[in-house]
Amino acid sequence: YVLDEPTIGLHARDNQILLDALHTLSERGNTLVVVEHDEDTIRRADHLIDIGPSAGKRGGRLVAQGSVSDLTQAEDSQTGRYLLHAMKHPLQPRRDVKAKDLQWLTVEGASLHNLQQVTARLPLKRLVAVTGVSGSGKSTLARDVLLANVQAAVALKQSKAGREQLAAGGPAWSGCTGLSGFGAGDRVLEVDQTPIGKTPRSCPATY
Repeated sequence: YVLDEPTIGLHARDNQILLDALHTLSERGNTLVVVEHDEDTIRRADHLIDIGPSAGKRGGRLVAQGSVSDLTQAEDSQTGRYLLHAMKHPLQPRRDVKAKDLQWLTVEGASLHNLQQVTARLPLKRLVAVTGVSGSGKSTLARDVLLANVQAAVALKQSKAGREQLAAGGPAWSGCTGLSGFGAGDRVLEVDQTPIGKTPRSCPATY
C-alpha cells in the first residue's frame, strides 16, 4: 500500500484510529509506504526515510534513514531537528490572552445543529482557532452562530434605530441566547473556501 499524506484534515483522535488500522495491515504481512509530515505517524513507523535537506532545488537526496533516533542524530535532517525540539515561531512568542485590557466576544447558549448550550469567549485582536472532531459543531459555531449574529449586530450599530434596538436588548439572536462584546468591531469579514482568482487553486495565501 502506498499512501500520500493520509492524515491531512484529520483530528488527533481520528489520527490514532487511522494509525491503528495501518498497523493492523502491517501486522498481517502487508508493506505500507506512507508519505507524511505528521509527527505521530513518523513516530509510529517501523522505518523512516528522510528526503531533503530542503525543498525544490535544495532537496532530492537521502538525508537519513532508520529510527527516530537516527533522524535526530543526523545534522542535515530538518525532520530530526523538529522531532528533537519542537520549532518555535521565529518572530514573536504567543500573545497573552490574560491581559487585563483585552476585550472579549462572548456567545451564550449556542444551540444549533450539534451544538448543545455552548457558551464560549473569544479574545479580540487575537488569532483564534476552533478545533474538534468532524461533525462536532465547529463550522456551526463559527459561521452559523458567530458570523451571522455579529454581522447583524454590527449592521445595527450603523443606524440610530439599530443602536436603540441594541440598547434595548438586541435583535432575536440566531442559534444562541445572547451575544456580547461585539461593540469593539466595526465590520465583519468572512473568507470562505471560494477561489479568489481565476484558478480553483487560488486561496488567501496565494492571493
